[in-house]
Parts: sequence; structure tokens; C-alpha cells
Amino acid sequence: MPKIQHMFSRILFLLLACSPGFLRADMVTYTVTPNAGQFLYQFTLANTGDTGGTLFDLFLSLPTDITNIDTTTIGTPVGWGDPTGGLLFFGPDVTPSTSFIEWASDFSGLHDVTIGNSLPGFSFNSSIEIDPPITFALNGSSIFATAQDVSTVPEPGSLVLLLPILVVLGSYARLKRVEIG
Repeated sequence: MPKIQHMFSRILFLLLACSPGFLRADMVTYTVTPNAGQFLYQFTLANTGDTGGTLFDLFLSLPTDITNIDTTTIGTPVGWGDPTGGLLFFGPDVTPSTSFIEWASDFSGLHDVTIGNSLPGFSFNSSIEIDPPITFALNGSSIFATAQDVSTVPEPGSLVLLLPILVVLGSYARLKRVEIG
């Protein structure tokens, strides 16, 4: 039995050591709500430190034609392509059936998203509901991640990560009872 206890201890340690890595990822979440015959997409950019510094550029890759996006009403946070500064770009992407929107903060650094903070206010209206995935890249990177739709009742990510730990602890406790009894 000591070998099994040692194995469970190692698995538990590995799960605990990896959990912060899973939770540590810069991310973009969004909601979709019907809006006067269109669909309003609202995004929040969160900086957990994975990129290693402030976030100053958000690039969304959208699996829909740019003609489905109402480009006259693209929402911008302060300093991210609004009248106070920053840049806003949009257009067709790699193929005619895809498009992009890119927001960049002004060059002062005052509106960058610092580690541990988040910034809402990125938005657009679409004439159709866009099929996922919506992907994003940060700070001019060519590495894309999937934006998370939180419109539906979300399942907390921490519970998903906690489940394997609870299973290991439960198995360990059961083995302890068998060993004692």
C-alpha cells in the first residue's frame, strides 16, 4: 500500500502544481445578446500575466463576412480607437468568409491593461449570430486562442480544475480506510 499512497501523493502534487498554470492565461470573454434585430457581441479582455506585461493590442478573428458586422457601431474602450486615442482597424480576413477587428491602445500606455486587471467595452453588432469559434491574438502575436462565450450559464473553470484533485483525494481517503480497516 505505501507505493499506492506515494503514487497518489505524486498525482496530487502534480495536479496542484499545474492548476495555477491552467488558471494563468490572458483571456477574452464575451456575451451575445439580441439587439434590435441584430446580435450584440460584448468582449472583456483580462490580463492574468501570461503575456508577461501590459496588454495594448487585441485582434479578433471572426468566422463571418465583414458585411455582417455593423462597422459604424464598433464599441471601443477609452483610449482604444475612440476619439481620445488608440487605433481601430477592421476588414476581411484571410478568406472572404472571415473578418477581423483590431483595437490598439494609445501610445501613452495609460490605457494598457496591466497584469491582474481587465477591460470591458470592446463590442460590435452583427446581422447574424456568429458560429464559434471567435479567436483572438494579443500584442501583435500570431498565436491565437479561443475567446470564451459566457452568454450561457457558465460552468466555473475552477470547479473543472478542482474535480481531478477531489477524485484523487477521495481515492486516497478510500485507500486509507481500506488500509486501516
